Amino acid sequence: MNQAVDHSVPAWVKAVNAVFLLWNLFGLTVFVLAMTVFTSEQALKDAGLSDKQVEVTLATPGWVNVAFGTAVIAGVLGCLCLLLQKKAALPLLIVSLVAVMAQNTYMYLLSDTIEHMGVGASPFVIAVAIFLVPYAFRCRSRDWIR
Repeated sequence: MNQAVDHSVPAWVKAVNAVFLLWNLFGLTVFVLAMTVFTSEQALKDAGLSDKQVEVTLATPGWVNVAFGTAVIAGVLGCLCLLLQKKAALPLLIVSLVAVMAQNTYMYLLSDTIEHMGVGASPFVIAVAIFLVPYAFRCRSRDWIR
């Protein structure tokens, strides 16, 4: 007796995937604003940053911004792949996690960014990036991504 295995994606998984895509799109928006609007001392001061916060922001090395961009672009594409049930989701989300960890290594260990800027959403960003990798593995093991 061969029983057919149902690999249809439950509605709750589609909803979760959509929420994670929205979260990453928000991150992409923050990145685009950081790279286009908030690039000058005056723009940062107009946004309410202190002199020290402006100094720390403008001193951020280029590689950290590359990590930030990589994290959010890979996160958006990975979550879009989850939503579209594409197997590329897993490697993209792994890339996103590695980039998140690189960016936050700088913020927490290699600079005084956290001291002057606070942690902001970074603990949640790290937690979501970590969660998404085993979540994508689980989706793959359930044949919810192919």
